[in-house]
Order: sequence, then structure tokens, then C-alpha cells
Amino acid sequence: MRAALLSSPARPDADEDAAGVLGEVGVLLDGAGLPERFRAGCSHTVAWYSHSLAARLLRLGQDPGIDLRGVLAAGIAEVQDQHAADCDLAAGSPSATVVMVRRRGALLEHLVLCDSSLLLVDRDGDVRRITDGRVDRVVGEERTAEAVEARRNVPGGFWVARHEPEAAAEALVGERPIARLRTAHLVSDGVTRLIDLLGAQDAVSLAGALESDPGAVLTDLRARERAVPPAERPRKTHDDATVLSVSWPPPLV
Repeated sequence: MRAALLSSPARPDADEDAAGVLGEVGVLLDGAGLPERFRAGCSHTVAWYSHSLAARLLRLGQDPGIDLRGVLAAGIAEVQDQHAADCDLAAGSPSATVVMVRRRGALLEHLVLCDSSLLLVDRDGDVRRITDGRVDRVVGEERTAEAVEARRNVPGGFWVARHEPEAAAEALVGERPIARLRTAHLVSDGVTRLIDLLGAQDAVSLAGALESDPGAVLTDLRARERAVPPAERPRKTHDDATVLSVSWPPPLV
């Protein structure tokens, strides 16, 4: 497996995304940059949470006997144990989206929780985007940030990695034969702004651009974000943007 990682933080002093590869496991987490009132019970930063959970997922994912939902549940529980004694997690704590892939034999297993995305590129050029759209549905249904937050990690709402291991059961999972795949791009929603917010790409064109020149993709993203008129900008002009690309070149002969 070959891997390439590129990240462009929204602010130079704090990158709330976390990504990495260990063996045949790759993970990308996008820390949810929530206002402090929604995580007032915890003294830890969003970056601390996403980086702590990413490290545990890489380690726990080495055991092929644990499925990816089980890996995520165990990772969430371990991080919960690390700060539950010092933090009032019920009063609000940091959270993160999760994308995870693992090669197991002839298959690539995948897991997606919340609105980061996995772009699977087949050897014939077909591209499949996997993302969890429940958070977008909730945001479209509710009028206030408080109402959206009340539907985090509850039935009928949307799910992220936080302090509830049961959120792992809500993750989207699947598998695909490695022989059919050329590349898998794990991308935070800061990257898919090019599709969902700016309308500059679709899944196929974005996957192709990431394979060709990921640095140029992130440069173009930042330029397009700055070009949005102030009155039309989202709450965050820029967002952390991270891509982890893994590929399987043909075997040497």
C-alpha cells in the first residue's frame, strides 16, 4: 500500500484534523470545531480529541479479528476513559468525524461516520463517494445551533465520535475487492467544500484532481473560499482541509 497525506489547516496555530497510516490501516478524523458552549464540560481541545482518537484507531485496527465498528467503539471508549474522571462529558465534550480503511486479505474494508468522505476510485475510473448525510439533513431541518446540537448522537439525529461508544454502531461500513481499486481518498469536509459549498467539482473530477496534484487542489480551494462575497460566506471562511490517499500499484513482475 502506498500513502500520501496533505493537510491545510484553516489557522496555522490549530489543525483539528488528524490522519495517518499504520500497516494496512488508514484513518482520517475531522475534529468538530464547535463553539465552546457545546463542549463546556471538557477542558480538552478539539485537536486533542481528534488526535487522541486517531492514534487509538490506528493501533486497535491492527487486530483483524475486530471489525471496524468494534475498533471505533473501543477507541471511543479508551479516549472516554482517559478524561471522564476530570471532565463532565454529559455537559458537552469534543467530537470528530471518522473515515477509516483497512486492507484485510483481498478486501478493503471501510467505515465512515458523519460528513467526511471516502472517494473510492476503481481501476476502470469509476468513482464512488461515501459520506453520511444525516448531519446535513438535521442542519436543514433545524433553525438554531442549539436545536442542531440537541440532535447530536441521538436516534433520529446525526452521529459523530464523541464519548458514546454506541455511536460506532451508526457508522456506514462496507468492503470492496482490492483488485478493483486504484486509489482511496479519505477527505475531510474542508476538501469536499469544492463540491458541496463552492460547486467547483464533482466526485469524479475531485478524485482525478487529487490523484494528479493534491497541492493544487488545496491551493484552488483556498482561492475559491476567499473569492466568495462576504455576505455569502459560511460561518467559517476556511476549514481544515486534509486528504489521505492510499493506493495499490500493480505487483512487480
